Amino acid sequence: MKLTSLAGKLARFLVYLFLLSPLLVVVITAFSDTNRVVFPPRGFTLRWFERAVHSAEFNSSLLLSIRIAVVSVVIACVLGTMVSLWFWKSNSRAKGIFESVFLSPIIIPTIISAVAFLQYFVLFGGLFTNYWKLCLTYAVIQMPYVIRTVTANLVGLDTSFEEASLVLGASPVRTLFHVTLPCIRQGIVGGAVFSFVVAFDECVIILFMKSAKTVTFPLRLYSYITESFTPLISAYSTLFIIVAAAVIYLVEKKIGLSKLY
Repeated sequence: MKLTSLAGKLARFLVYLFLLSPLLVVVITAFSDTNRVVFPPRGFTLRWFERAVHSAEFNSSLLLSIRIAVVSVVIACVLGTMVSLWFWKSNSRAKGIFESVFLSPIIIPTIISAVAFLQYFVLFGGLFTNYWKLCLTYAVIQMPYVIRTVTANLVGLDTSFEEASLVLGASPVRTLFHVTLPCIRQGIVGGAVFSFVVAFDECVIILFMKSAKTVTFPLRLYSYITESFTPLISAYSTLFIIVAAAVIYLVEKKIGLSKLY
């Protein structure tokens, strides 16, 4: 039994090492004192982090990506939660069809979605600015993640809480905001986290729908890599690895998303 346990721990360690090795390479190359990304790194410097902090172009693209991600996450969470609640309450025969429609952005290749949205906004694009086009497009591809996490939370929810609230005189709206939504808070937050990551990381759709004023951070990185592959890319990646790890830790510590699964 001890030998089997040791073999299992060794296997898990090797799997984790394999998965984390690319991240370790990125972090290590961020401190390289060369003008190209090389591994193993040569020398040690923090100048790439200094350039990352003071780059006006990258910082403006970063703020734009955050703005688009935040707005699209709010839209996706509101609509996705409404859809999940309808799935939870409805016994309609069309429920399966609507589930397939709302979850289809996960299955459909992103490039096909990008072409579809581009054609749609060519026809009706006069109603929206390019910023809002991106926000609405991202919200559509984020909604399946919100629906999945919120639905997972609703599966085990006892409807007697709502019934008790209504019997005690609360209105349906008050019951929704003071009983139902607090009970599924973990699912909403989990969907918001996944949605933000999807929106912030999206690069294919922006290639089709960008304008001179909507160059997002992933697109800026992609353009920079094609022109000059310096450790500046590794520095930005390292910063985001640290931020992502901190956010995941805090969310798990305060809310406990692992309990959903």
